[in-house]
Amino acid sequence: MEFSPDMGDVVDFCVHISTPMEKISTMKERIKRYIESRSDHWHPDPMLIMRDMEDLNKLKFSVWLTHRMNYQDIGERGTRRALLVEEMIKVFRGLDIEYRMLPLDVIVRSFPSSNLDGSPPMWATYFAAEEVIKNAYASGTY
Repeated sequence: MEFSPDMGDVVDFCVHISTPMEKISTMKERIKRYIESRSDHWHPDPMLIMRDMEDLNKLKFSVWLTHRMNYQDIGERGTRRALLVEEMIKVFRGLDIEYRMLPLDVIVRSFPSSNLDGSPPMWATYFAAEEVIKNAYASGTY
């Protein structure tokens, strides 16, 4: 009776290019330490590499690791992978590592007119109705 080999997996993620290399080094150490501490789930010595730069503002990383199980138990694979991703999020937050999108130019082609006080047109209607209700309560006609 033959079993399929242990299953490989990859987790990709990006960090902002301005992230200091010291933080990236610490991040890699902590992720690797977590994986190696779960020897019941993973084989030792995962590969954590910087794979690419995208859009001039993202560094793309990959964690390549091997499960201690075969391809037969896909549900367990998802559970283990989720635990790893949760731990990675803790590492990112602990090191204040984040991803920021590039700023976008916004072109406004038209803008609705405003009242003299600068408030949007619907506010005048709202405040007028509110005044009518308040007067009705005060005079006892409501």
